[in-house]
Amino acid sequence: MKWVLTGGAGFIGANLAKRLKEAGETCVVTDNFHRPGARLNREFLEKHCGITVQYLDIRFADQVNAFFEANADVDVVVHLAGQVSFVASIEDPRYDFDTNALGTFNVLEALRRFAPGARVVYSSTNKVYGDLTGLRCEETATRYVLPDYPNGLPESLPIELHGGYSCSKGTADIYMRDYRAMYGLKTVSLRQSSIYGGNQYATEDQGWVAYFVQMGVQNSPYRISGTGKQVRDLLHIDDLCACFRRIAELPEDSAAWGQAFNMGGGAGSSLSLLELFEKLRTRYGFTMTYTAGPPRLADQKVFIADTTKARQMLGWKQQVSVDEGLDEMVQWSRAQWKR
Repeated sequence: MKWVLTGGAGFIGANLAKRLKEAGETCVVTDNFHRPGARLNREFLEKHCGITVQYLDIRFADQVNAFFEANADVDVVVHLAGQVSFVASIEDPRYDFDTNALGTFNVLEALRRFAPGARVVYSSTNKVYGDLTGLRCEETATRYVLPDYPNGLPESLPIELHGGYSCSKGTADIYMRDYRAMYGLKTVSLRQSSIYGGNQYATEDQGWVAYFVQMGVQNSPYRISGTGKQVRDLLHIDDLCACFRRIAELPEDSAAWGQAFNMGGGAGSSLSLLELFEKLRTRYGFTMTYTAGPPRLADQKVFIADTTKARQMLGWKQQVSVDEGLDEMVQWSRAQWKR
């Protein structure tokens, strides 16, 4: 198969490209190198995988059209390119909209014209469900809990777009599914929770697991927003890449096309910030020193994905445990700190 990864020098793309290369697949990787980590992952992909990352800024339709006209024989497109920070979306909503909403529209239009038979996987987000303040929430000593959803949150939750990142990604999510209904494109949206693993150059506002691991490895003080009882479910990058592969193998007439799937580790792989800090202390001996500030605007107190639909329709399930994934994450972060 021939794969195209937009935003492929990001954390997810670099990991997926490496695995595809190892499997003998043809992989074309593009990025606009907006985030500093993309430049480091470009170096990694070129040096260790023999993959040259092509420049492509999806905000500009002429660039996108020229690229997909030249790659009209693509079998699978994994659309990862995007502005990934809620904080940055509030600071620069124009760039956020142009990248996430308009950029995705440009990709879909180019595929409709030049590669209508390609399978398309969109990296969406749990933020399409808004801040979830309408759900009953309880507080324990270490975490917030949604007692009405013990197995996680399903795709039947209403779309509630709040804040730039949520609005732009939600718009793209809806367009992705609508292009299946209107034009017959084979699209899938993955509403991802917290993905983590190696080659994740995290920042304070994006990639929380990797960022706090980095703070522990460096023994650096840091800040958190809110009480630290916010909860997310963790999914290792290996499991997400396996999901991409499952989607690529779906039959032409699969009922999964045009669907959205909540994608995460589920209730058994959920942690609050406080619980992660304690695990980093006890398992790795890190000194976790932080100060707490006000909660982030429109933040979800809890998001845990119910992955029943993905298991049933995609034949996918999580394989990597949180402890296994954190071991790998800490090992990678330690290697980076010694560079």
